[in-house]
Formats: sequence, structure tokens, C-alpha cells
Amino acid sequence: MKIAIFGGTGDLGRGLAINFAAAGHEIVVGSRSQERADQAAAGLREALPEGTFTPLENVEAAQAGEVAIVSIPWEGIESTIPPMADALAGKVVISVVNAMKFGKFGAIAVRDIPHGSCAAWIQELAPEAKVVVAFNNLPAAGLQARHNLNADVLVAGKSKAAREAVIELTKGIPGTRGLDAGPLANALIIEGSTALIVNLNKRYGGEGAIAIAGLESAPARP
Repeated sequence: MKIAIFGGTGDLGRGLAINFAAAGHEIVVGSRSQERADQAAAGLREALPEGTFTPLENVEAAQAGEVAIVSIPWEGIESTIPPMADALAGKVVISVVNAMKFGKFGAIAVRDIPHGSCAAWIQELAPEAKVVVAFNNLPAAGLQARHNLNADVLVAGKSKAAREAVIELTKGIPGTRGLDAGPLANALIIEGSTALIVNLNKRYGGEGAIAIAGLESAPARP
């Protein structure tokens, strides 16, 4: 599968690109300029020489990808998404964007953003896309190192078929399982919990993530 990733230079986007490339997917690295896309792809090839990384400008990347992952700073949503909206129509678009700010006492979830969550904001700006929130809570360093994360990926989106497609995609990340967390309205909970995990990891060390216990009919975590 061709997966377009916007924000492949960020820690989380880079980690996802490495894991999905290792699972056999072709990664299309999108950026606002060809030069930056080339640089990001070169860095990914260095991390995973056997992976396939194709650098393109954002709109061309959106056209080329069968699935898209948005992993950009939340402040860039309004300028980045609209030019790609037509190219993303009908496609599953995975938002891993978290709105956070950092202060004296650690990470804080930003509450006053348009439409209540980054994923809902992206859906508003690309109305024909099938936006799903997922992977927000995974530790970026552990992803890049391809550690067994022993974590759950909470997946929320309006389309059940889109959620199921993302849950299937999650199998490419060692030690994770995807769980259907319902409609896109729940994105604000998933995104907001990332600030808690960041603070816990900083305070106690390690690669903490979300793991849900007690689900009788859920698949076992690999």
C-alpha cells in the first residue's frame, strides 16, 4: 500500500514511516517543498535502508497515497490541509496531531481549537476525506527504534470501514493492537490524553503508552 505521510520529519511521523515501511508499505513523504521532502526521505532511508520512501510536494503526495497520515504541528492545520482537500477526497486520512503547549509544570492539552479536536478540524477542512484519529498516544522514540511497545492504538472516526482499515494497518507496528474507540467526536479524548502520557514519561522515564485491560472479546496484543 502507498501511504502518504505529511510531517515525516517530526518524531512521531518519522516513527510511523519507519514501521510501515518495514511492514512492506511504500511511503510517500510529503512536504511543502520538494527540497524538504527530499531531505526527509533521505533521513528515512538512512534509518531503514530497505524501505521505500518517495519524496513529493504535499498535493502530489496526497494524490499518490492510497492512505494519508497527517503528523504536522497543530498550528499548521489551517494552512496545510485545504490545498490537499480535493486530492484526499474519498481516502482514509489518519490524524496523529496533538494540540499541546508546554509550561513550567509540563505538557498541557490545548482546549480552545476549532471544532474541538485536531482530527475534527482536519475533517472540516477536507470534508470528503474519511478522517480517523489513531497512533497519537504511541511513544515516538520507541516507534523509531521499532521496540515492542505493548500498547493499544485507540481508533476513532465517523466511518466504521475507515476505522477497520486503520486497525488492520496497526498490525504493522510491533506489539500494538488497534481498538475501535467509536466516532470522531471522541478524538478530543484521545488527543488530550497524549499530554498526560508525555508528562508521565518525563516524570517516571520509559516509553509509557495506553494499554486497555479487561476486554474479553478484543484480539490479543501481539
